[in-house]
Amino acid sequence: MDRVRWVLPAFGVLAAVQMIVVSTVDGLTRPGYDDTRNWISQLSLGEHGWRGTLNLATCGLWLILCGFGLRGKADRPAAGLVAWCGLALVSLAVVRTDAGLDFPPGVPIEHTTRGLIHQMISVTLAVAGIAAVARLGPRRVARPLAAVVTVLFTAATVLVLLDAAGVLPRTPSGLLERVALFAGLGWIGLVSGRAAWDSSGRRHRACSPTGGAGPGRTPDAAPGTAGTERGR
Repeated sequence: MDRVRWVLPAFGVLAAVQMIVVSTVDGLTRPGYDDTRNWISQLSLGEHGWRGTLNLATCGLWLILCGFGLRGKADRPAAGLVAWCGLALVSLAVVRTDAGLDFPPGVPIEHTTRGLIHQMISVTLAVAGIAAVARLGPRRVARPLAAVVTVLFTAATVLVLLDAAGVLPRTPSGLLERVALFAGLGWIGLVSGRAAWDSSGRRHRACSPTGGAGPGRTPDAAPGTAGTERGR
């Protein structure tokens, strides 16, 4: 059980790397997809949309596992926000977006209730992600980064609405969304990976002949464990 607990935060690294690599490669290989204009969730549409759907769902699952693993290693709200981001990504995979912004090619623009729900979930993901970034890691880095991500997501949202309305066609809203999402996930992955690494180091020291538990000696508790024990 202890081994599982220190491994779980590392799923944040997997989520970040997978999202960046898979969505980039998938976007570059999909006919008619413009990665500077189209959003990542639109990769769930079209003939090979299952790849985009699977990417969103699995990245969401990794973040949920990461959130559980961060309990006791980060403050409780931050861990909960990371898990919430994962749940939002899984929901985005289930409730796919509408066709639009000329993708998929030849498919008429859609305006459905399903698409509206997808957009609302996207806003929830953005808010939870920004809050998670702001609460994880050193504040001198986390809070400025959260501010930058906020500006990028806001700009992307405004530009995509202008593009969809025909007021300002072919805006780079997809590019701004990617930079914001990749930066946020990258920070979550960096902090959670460091937490997993630190927990692994403590576990090895605790099991070593010199630094571990011997008769009458108790290994050092992982961050947050002592507080948990006191709260019981």
